[in-house]
Amino acid sequence: MQEQFNISTQEEVVPQETHLAIQVGGNYMSFCIYSPDEKRLLQLKRYGLKSLSTENLDEIIARNLMLQGSFERIVTALDFGFNTLLPAEMDDADTTALMYLEHADQQDHVITERIPKRDITNIYTVPPNVLTWMVGNFPSSAYLHAHTVQIASVTNAPETGLLKVNFSESMFTVVAFKNDTILLAKTYQYKSPADVVFYLLKICEVFGFVQQQVALQLSGLIDVSSRLYKEIYDYFLDTSLKQADWIDNTSETPSHYFTSLNELAVCELFQEV
Repeated sequence: MQEQFNISTQEEVVPQETHLAIQVGGNYMSFCIYSPDEKRLLQLKRYGLKSLSTENLDEIIARNLMLQGSFERIVTALDFGFNTLLPAEMDDADTTALMYLEHADQQDHVITERIPKRDITNIYTVPPNVLTWMVGNFPSSAYLHAHTVQIASVTNAPETGLLKVNFSESMFTVVAFKNDTILLAKTYQYKSPADVVFYLLKICEVFGFVQQQVALQLSGLIDVSSRLYKEIYDYFLDTSLKQADWIDNTSETPSHYFTSLNELAVCELFQEV
């Protein structure tokens, strides 16, 4: 386990007046404590994991006892396992075949999540031991899939298309929109910048986006000086970094590293699902 980022204002945190947002993925766990009144980041940590286990999660709790506080609000994004988007009217559809095609673990717990205002259902899986651990340690938390949060954060996508791309180590998520229509929400693995460009160009081809016109919003673990960013920029003219929308006066870390965590912290969608 590696502590990758540690941001703190060194102020005393009053849980009853702050929000806790947690993200859990197959190879990481991150959290932030956020002041909703001041729209300010108070604390943030991100841990890189070789693999997700309840033992690793226990150790993170032991290192960060403040997580056991009674926060005004807790919301958790689950970022692993099989997931697929289906029209809302297919809520009761049998997803066994889809799970088989995606090589999903048939023993995982299946969750069906309606995305309000979009007539879309996100069906995804969570390892039972991880879900049991999360609910046991954070019983008051609302739970959402990471793709659901990213979809909900998009407003006014252009007619020429929007690709919202978020990077973690060796993986990236793409949410594709045209106008107000969600076309795709999927996670890909990559080993080189060429892999990323290939997937993005293929998505453009499938949905009829013109690569010189489609808007790319990048966030997560990507640097503007990296070969990855430069190669993407060589192919896509309308490329920008999606910054986290909170006040952070204590860290020089680029705020786009934590955009997805910020979107989770301010997400109101959990009140509707």
